[in-house]
Amino acid sequence: MFNKDTLQQLSQLKTTIRAQRELFQGTIRTTPKRFGFVKLDDGREAFVDPEQMLRVLPDDRVEVEVTTNKKNQLEARLEKLISSSLNEFVGQYVRKGSGHFVEPDLPQFNRWLFIPPQERTNCAEGDFVHCEVIRHPFNNESKAQVRVVRRIGKAEDPGIESRYIAIKYCLPNEWSPAAQEQASSINWSPLNRDEQQEDLTHIPFVTIDAENTRDMDDAVYIEANENGWSLFTAIADPTRHIEPDSPLALAARERANTVYLLGQSISMLPVELAHDTYSLVPEQVRPALICRMQIARDGSIESYNFSEALIRSRHKLSYQNVCALLESEDSTSSEIPDAIHPMLRLLHQFTVTRIEHRLQHSLVMEERADYFYSLNDQKKIERIEKRERNIAHRVIEEAMLVTNICAGELFQQHPGYGIFSTHIGFRKERLADALSLIAEDRPDLVPGDLTQLDNFQQLFKELRQNPDNNDKNPTLLAILQRLLQSGALSFEPIPHFGLGFNTYATISSPIRRYNDFYNHLAIKNILHKRPAPGASEELITHLQEQLSQGRYACKQLELWLVSQYLSHHIGSVHPGTIALVNSVGIGVRMDDIGAEGFVMLANKEANIKPAFDPRRFTLTLDGKTYRLDQQVSVMITAVDVEKRRVNLELVDSEMADRLSVWDDFPLEKE
Repeated sequence: MFNKDTLQQLSQLKTTIRAQRELFQGTIRTTPKRFGFVKLDDGREAFVDPEQMLRVLPDDRVEVEVTTNKKNQLEARLEKLISSSLNEFVGQYVRKGSGHFVEPDLPQFNRWLFIPPQERTNCAEGDFVHCEVIRHPFNNESKAQVRVVRRIGKAEDPGIESRYIAIKYCLPNEWSPAAQEQASSINWSPLNRDEQQEDLTHIPFVTIDAENTRDMDDAVYIEANENGWSLFTAIADPTRHIEPDSPLALAARERANTVYLLGQSISMLPVELAHDTYSLVPEQVRPALICRMQIARDGSIESYNFSEALIRSRHKLSYQNVCALLESEDSTSSEIPDAIHPMLRLLHQFTVTRIEHRLQHSLVMEERADYFYSLNDQKKIERIEKRERNIAHRVIEEAMLVTNICAGELFQQHPGYGIFSTHIGFRKERLADALSLIAEDRPDLVPGDLTQLDNFQQLFKELRQNPDNNDKNPTLLAILQRLLQSGALSFEPIPHFGLGFNTYATISSPIRRYNDFYNHLAIKNILHKRPAPGASEELITHLQEQLSQGRYACKQLELWLVSQYLSHHIGSVHPGTIALVNSVGIGVRMDDIGAEGFVMLANKEANIKPAFDPRRFTLTLDGKTYRLDQQVSVMITAVDVEKRRVNLELVDSEMADRLSVWDDFPLEKE
């Protein structure tokens, strides 16, 4: 039996041995193969062999001993599981003999996870399922075990794709009892005007939206005067009855925005509120936040003020009908009532003037077409229609831009109240690349400090507005745009470089976006001289994460459905634009249908390795160089629906003309 001194010595020895070893913490990175890596907190990566990878799950936080092998490569030996973030996931049910498993839908992870007998449900091979981990493999002799939380459905079920994506990306689709009760209690008949609200029901506001839009959150009206125009924008006001910390407000904050999945929308507010109670439907009195603006003849904003009001929109107009009226000199055949024709033409004049003003004093982004997906009864894509943006879209866009500019200026005057939409130009790590590229391609330009809005603005105005003055402008512009930051939300009045505005804060979609909802609360507090609605940076982080998650979910669903659709059109030929260049090939956006695919130019077996320039995003093969925004023709050669991959092949213009036999391809499925 050891005495006390001996035990202390052994304990000290173990501590010394442990201290002498190279122990680090990091995160597990899985690969499509059996081996993996641990990304250490200091930025290095260490190899984890296949046997040890059976003990961990994707993104596990672990402590490892790191050694260096004969090839001077880092290898890791697992010591301790610190934490595991994988709790729930989706995948497909698999049976092998008497064993039941799930194949998880997780990036770079190709291991089946075992479902013990007591956790099995009435699922069949290939069913999509939602699972949770019930036993982690690290400290257990057996492998990982999971249970089926719910069966999502079969691959052939109508609408399975949107249901699956909603669960995969944790998009909330249910309301708490408290939120439901609050929503049911919001009812007015009639709607009474409070003391702080103006009565603007006599003003003939109109909404201009897509024909199928039901959550209409903005209406417009304009009058001409001797100094220019008096523009009124009325924004739907759900904050009129939804208090900041009420169940509905908390639910809206959690959702962050309405997610428009193909065939299914997940609304930020309950549908009855978003589509009726607060939607600016025609001939119904609704609460609104009003922004009155005096717009000068040169398009500048001379003055503005905000107020609360009751309004009554007169008409729900469609983009198509408004465009037809504005582009036609003969309005006798218009479906729009004659009484509002003069007002719509004033809106047109305002819009043209504002666009010209922004071209001179801020930035105007290039117009891009939208693509409309028609779904059949099975919730599959039946038709893809390309729709160019028209003057009616620009009318509403310009009206909302000036409204949001005014909100930004108001919040700048009242620090700590509102959430700004910001964009700070180039990514810090790519700024040096941007400057060197400009110096090489346009040595006549002296861009100055591109972290300053004025210099950034001047550079992009030159490249966008003068593409014919210098043949290097379009190519340089395409490269520089890939080096820009993403937009962000902030409590600080940081400029929006992408739009060229000193301050910008969105308030035009409070039914659909929580930061707009929050900004309505902030404006009302300013109007009534109340403190700012308390919030923290955690709110900003949460909103940005949810917005990104929603956008990514929409993109993944679109890729899935488009892949299914394109699998019926192998061999079809399309005009395209290069949207991606990497070391092995080019990504091409097919301009007629908006879908993207990849052209593989490298070939290991044939020892073909193109020359890739990562600074300029170019790829050169056989004397031909491919670059961003270059026009090409492509043929669809294969589609992997499971991996959402579309394989393309380049075709020359002559062959493209010969093979383009499916003239109705964008409109109809085979």
